[in-house]
Amino acid sequence: DAVEKGRLPWRVGEAYRDLVAAFRAGDPARILAAAAVVSHYEGDAHVPLHAVVNYDGQLTGQTGFHNRWESEMVERYERQLESDVRPAAARRVADPVALTFDVLLDSFSDAESAFTADRECAGPQDLADTPFDDRYDDLYYSKLYARQGRRLRARLAASATDIGSLWLSAWDDAGRPAVDASFRVPYVRRQSRAILVSLDGSAAGLLDDAVARGIMPSLARLRQRGATATSSLSTLPAKTAPGHAALFTGAWSDRNGITGNDVSVPAESVLASDDGYTSTHLRAEPLWVTAARQGLDASVVSATQTFPFGPFLDERRFGGNYGHGLTLMNAYQGVQVPDHVYTAAELPLREAGEWLGELPAHDGSAKEIEIELAGARIDGLFYDDPGDPARGLDTLYLGFDRDPKGGIVLKPSPPRGADPSAFAGLTLRIGGGEAAAYFRLFELSADGSRILLYRSGVHLLRSSRPRIEAAAYQASGGFVGNGASRAYERGELGPPLWKGGDGAAERRYLESVALVARQFTRLADFALDRTARDVLVTYLPYPDEALHVWNGYLDPSCPGHDPALASRLRGFVDEVLKIADAYVGHLAARADERTLLAVAGDHGMAGASRLLRPNVALVQAGLAAVDARGAIDLARTKAVYFPGNSGFVLINRRSRPGGIVTPEDEDSVRAAVVTALRGVRDPASGQPAVLDLLDPRAPSREPSSGAANGGDLYLSLVPGYDVSASVKGSVVEEIAPRGVHGLNPERPELQSGFVVAGPGVAAGVSLGPIRQIDVAPTLAALLGLDPPAQATGAILTKTLARR
Repeated sequence: DAVEKGRLPWRVGEAYRDLVAAFRAGDPARILAAAAVVSHYEGDAHVPLHAVVNYDGQLTGQTGFHNRWESEMVERYERQLESDVRPAAARRVADPVALTFDVLLDSFSDAESAFTADRECAGPQDLADTPFDDRYDDLYYSKLYARQGRRLRARLAASATDIGSLWLSAWDDAGRPAVDASFRVPYVRRQSRAILVSLDGSAAGLLDDAVARGIMPSLARLRQRGATATSSLSTLPAKTAPGHAALFTGAWSDRNGITGNDVSVPAESVLASDDGYTSTHLRAEPLWVTAARQGLDASVVSATQTFPFGPFLDERRFGGNYGHGLTLMNAYQGVQVPDHVYTAAELPLREAGEWLGELPAHDGSAKEIEIELAGARIDGLFYDDPGDPARGLDTLYLGFDRDPKGGIVLKPSPPRGADPSAFAGLTLRIGGGEAAAYFRLFELSADGSRILLYRSGVHLLRSSRPRIEAAAYQASGGFVGNGASRAYERGELGPPLWKGGDGAAERRYLESVALVARQFTRLADFALDRTARDVLVTYLPYPDEALHVWNGYLDPSCPGHDPALASRLRGFVDEVLKIADAYVGHLAARADERTLLAVAGDHGMAGASRLLRPNVALVQAGLAAVDARGAIDLARTKAVYFPGNSGFVLINRRSRPGGIVTPEDEDSVRAAVVTALRGVRDPASGQPAVLDLLDPRAPSREPSSGAANGGDLYLSLVPGYDVSASVKGSVVEEIAPRGVHGLNPERPELQSGFVVAGPGVAAGVSLGPIRQIDVAPTLAALLGLDPPAQATGAILTKTLARR
């Protein structure tokens, strides 16, 4: 019976109740969506043809009248209608269902005259060979509007009045909550696209300073035409894996499951940890699933929590297999080989033996070497190139299978700073796929007694769509995930500035940074050009990597700060920021007028020159114990600073393997840990090293933390400290200055930046302080999507352009 007679009045009632609930929830996107549903149904009730069984003239030989009256006539006379329609003021509606019945009665009373007008205005006949029905030509619509225009204007006005009245009444029934009048979602799905790029370690203050000094012009232009946050609150701990998880899911660590770069495993002992960079422990839906779940295509390049791919595909962790809409590419997890510096001591030269062909032209004797890499043997030849004016060994050839052709040729040259063109890559077959090893010959003496050959790390690129892996490799030349920071810190690229260097080591390191950025750019281009995507999520490991090395020397609060050294290092930091800015600029250039570009980060960076070992303090307090091997002895340990170094202490509960603390004793152990760690003093100053220990159970704490994969207490440290999970050494120790992040996310220097620009975004707007969890819901709103399923962040309504 309902199918035959319709259920429109009751559907309006259901939609009305949804609108009241949306107003009460205070969610602008939900309010707009519910208001649109009410509008659709109530507007339909005002069309005369919707009140009769003969709704399209199909029973009276007038088929197509529904479209002619409701659509074609309206579109033809839109300008007149816009100026002539005069809705009345909205009024309070007591019963939406009863209102809709009254509307339908009015519509029914207008139906017969509409059918009569259609019949009498139609032309005499339809010519069979024409594509359109000739009875309904321009003259027909002129006559029809002359007869029906007054009635059409009246129905449109009444519709606007009644819809507005329902909106007003729903707001009133919800208690008249405050509503952000500037909010709008100007684009529906697939009418706009988005690129989200995260610059690792991009502290808000660092970016502000770089923009002010003209170091990052691309970011400056983006800020001018977009909406910019003064800061973005990161997670506790403020580290890469949890910071990105919050960014992508719109939920804090306690809800999304990523509680650190390493996470605690609740079913195992307190000493067990697992990788937080993977998707294994992700419990909240990330933005790329949000997009795919709602019909958009998303591509992700090198973001955290994408690998293994299973949770997004056949495991259906987030409610479905979204493989049809996702292209995930990741090379940080899986097969990888660290970078390396080769010297003459590691590359003994010997006279060249038999090769598979004629050796390159050379003067004198050629010397051969072998390099073992990922199970493969790379054959090398050092020789004197006759075409090179340098005398003695001046060239290196690297290839496979003792084949003197098809490999790469390297020449020693001075460091080039932010220019990676002197790198050359070899393709390796590892793990069932192709990976690149890039080599750079920095030094080669004429007799081969001095060699400085750098090789990048080797990473195997994997995709949720395995068929594109080879194409991605061919287009990009392979993935390089990090620069030569560790080799630089060890002095393997030459002495750094603080050890008397002349800047050559820093410029060599910058070359490796530029190589990483170049390869990331090529992969981003591949995703933009060769994958179906409405959303692209990508990443760059800078400035984080460089700041870990240099920020301790730049921080004037670190003891022994050297302003002259800091000034010299600042120029190299600026070069890294310029490289990151060029990456942003490239993506901005690739973003058309339909594409949003958002630049975010995961955390900021602070300086440290002292190290705290909480586990040593817990051992000294009798709360933890070590065995004869110097390892934690769980049978005598009540609490431990998590070995994954994620900023928290775990109580060794009986409910976990090896646990000894009963539920009755948990509070006393917690109190004893607080006393022990708050009592730690810096031996040099006598001042406390620990400000507080934060209990994640405290209500309304932001960022919220803890939960199954998190901790029982979180450290809050005095500025200038780093932290280690080691049980060996002193409780507090002076260390070489370094850049750190992890604890105290509320500190300004540990908060990241954020800017978004593009269609529908307000230009030149300051968002003030935001939270990492606000980014994904905001981008979803701009794309016409519901927010990520577990998101608790808010839509940044200031981002959205006013009408």
